[in-house]
Amino acid sequence: MPKESGKKITVVREHPLRVPVSKKNPAGITIRDRHLRRLKGTYLDATEVESIFKSYDRNGLIYPTANKLSKKYKNADKYDEVIAVWADYFNKKFNAKPPLDPDVIKALIASESGFRADPPENKIALGITQITKDTLKIMQDPNGETKDFIFRDIRQKDLKNPNIAIPMGMRWLFRKRETAMNQLKRAPDHEELILEYKGLLKSKTDYKNKALKKFREDYADLKKK
Repeated sequence: MPKESGKKITVVREHPLRVPVSKKNPAGITIRDRHLRRLKGTYLDATEVESIFKSYDRNGLIYPTANKLSKKYKNADKYDEVIAVWADYFNKKFNAKPPLDPDVIKALIASESGFRADPPENKIALGITQITKDTLKIMQDPNGETKDFIFRDIRQKDLKNPNIAIPMGMRWLFRKRETAMNQLKRAPDHEELILEYKGLLKSKTDYKNKALKKFREDYADLKKK
């Protein structure tokens, strides 16, 4: 019986395998027992996040706009390559139509953390993309709402590393795109998507507009010619 785990697995049935000819096996063929293997691409851990980023094909990548927010934020352009790689990765992974604009992600990060890797003032959310502790649990639950593609073995302290927090935040943004679509019965625009990421899409409070104001200003700055 297969061992239970959070990994998606598939049974590979018995099949012939060529081996060196010997006295015991003059035909040079043996039968490999069926075995279990993980289905590729069903989750990422910290090691795979690093490996994918290093080896990712940069040809044709769409980068977020540079030199537009640097007067407001110290590290505004520091993570542009990380954003470009993972936006492309998840757009392809989820066959996003239309694809998610890297500038939306950059403006979201600006509004969440001001590009600080470990903002000090929020005890509930962590890291540059301000992922909550509850959201971290959801994204690692093989039976949860993101079970089709999860992260594994990511600790709270790992979210202080933008190279991990950015792809995780992006994965959550794609999930929020689904939940916003279910609520609106149509595809959300980028402002509605950001509100859903912040948990405010259906909010009736004044805080909703305050939370969106910062994103709206930064996104507009990125789009200025």
